[in-house]
Amino acid sequence: MATESLPRGVLGFWSIVFLSVVAIFPGSIYIISSTTALTFAGEAAPLTFVLGTALMFFNVIAVYIFSTKVVNAGGFYKFVQKGTGSAVASRAVAWDQFIAQMCPVIISSTVFGWLIPVTASTLFNVTLPAFLPFLASIAVIVYVFLLSYFGIRLSALIAMAVGAAQFIFITAAGIIIVAHTHYNTLGAFNISNSSGGLSGFFIGMVTGPLTAYIGYSAVVHFSEEAKFSKGTMKKAIVTSILIAGVFETFMMYAITVGVPRSDLSSLAGTYAPALIVTDRFAGLVFALVVLVIALLGQITSPLTFGNAAERILYSLSRDGILPEFLSEIHPRYRSPHKASIVVLAFALAAILLTQVPLVLHYGVLTGFFYAVVIWATVLTVTNLIYHVAVNQSLAFLTRRLRELSVVKHIVGPTIGSAFIVIILYYTFLGIAYPFVLAAPIVAVWDAIGIYFAYRKRKVPLGESDVETAAEQAA
Repeated sequence: MATESLPRGVLGFWSIVFLSVVAIFPGSIYIISSTTALTFAGEAAPLTFVLGTALMFFNVIAVYIFSTKVVNAGGFYKFVQKGTGSAVASRAVAWDQFIAQMCPVIISSTVFGWLIPVTASTLFNVTLPAFLPFLASIAVIVYVFLLSYFGIRLSALIAMAVGAAQFIFITAAGIIIVAHTHYNTLGAFNISNSSGGLSGFFIGMVTGPLTAYIGYSAVVHFSEEAKFSKGTMKKAIVTSILIAGVFETFMMYAITVGVPRSDLSSLAGTYAPALIVTDRFAGLVFALVVLVIALLGQITSPLTFGNAAERILYSLSRDGILPEFLSEIHPRYRSPHKASIVVLAFALAAILLTQVPLVLHYGVLTGFFYAVVIWATVLTVTNLIYHVAVNQSLAFLTRRLRELSVVKHIVGPTIGSAFIVIILYYTFLGIAYPFVLAAPIVAVWDAIGIYFAYRKRKVPLGESDVETAAEQAA
């Protein structure tokens, strides 16, 4: 028989930090973020990570404050509900939020499949059968489903082990490169050195650091399961961003200065810049060890997002918006197990609908890479959209609570939103086919979400703060 609520107090501070860290996925700098940043920003790639970190802190203001006011598995859409009291706005955000949490699952599985032929081709000059990347992608989706089905505690334990391993081994690779290269330069932090101009720089930021850092926010969906949630969540979020920002900026710098500036374009074109530079300075064996650790991070990262997506469905079901069965909790594993089945089906459909046509048209290596960039753009745009909604909802809440500070609650979040608008402008100004396919995907998805939210506008708003509701009931 299903129970009614998620388990309380099963996640501590470091569990939340590492669930956030593995979602940010430090190993992405070794696998995909360095490739996209170098492809679009060239020598200025490290600067995209510096500015990406700064942007995240402007946008974390509202999340930080809302996390002290709202404990709810619905996360951001419950923040918007708490701030605005609008059924349509909050439920439209929930729709946007769901695909934003699904995108990393899709991206991680696609990257894992892509890396198998890339590694075989780059290091061993071997061409593998085309079906292997597809099978590898599907295997990652199934892995995420199984672990999330067995409960959040198991996911947290795996996140802590894999997260620590990524920091240790990948940092070691970066130190070796920086210590031995002859190309250390501050030019890596000069925006005028962006090979793609401003447009290329911002596309590099979107598909590189912003895609990676987005992971920090997924943990707000675990607030009902955290110990001392209203204090733990805010500290864990800030800690994870600081750790990731320093680590990924350093690693992007190490990869960039591992070759002469004139070789950066060809390095990015290999699809494995970090692997090649590590091989050059630390040897093939160590490069392969680091790659294996990064791959473990790749298939662990979507655990956080898969669990988060399930909790969005769970919360919407509990609110009476989605079918009741989606809010059922497994009697033994205490997970929203039926919601996890929906997440599995959605992810499988998404990867096949994008991977298959792109591979048929462009081949395995390029087709999978294009699929990654398309979904990374969808992820960043949808995530930034609901961050704007949360940023601008904060003033409504603090004004109502008579806590309004113009600088903290209006100016700071608005600066974050302004950065988002600028980045979106430059991203779509210079985006080319097939990456531009991200635009209709987002437009159609969000249009359906707004229509869905409007149709459900008369369904009463559920309690936004589960903790407060429990206290009132007692």
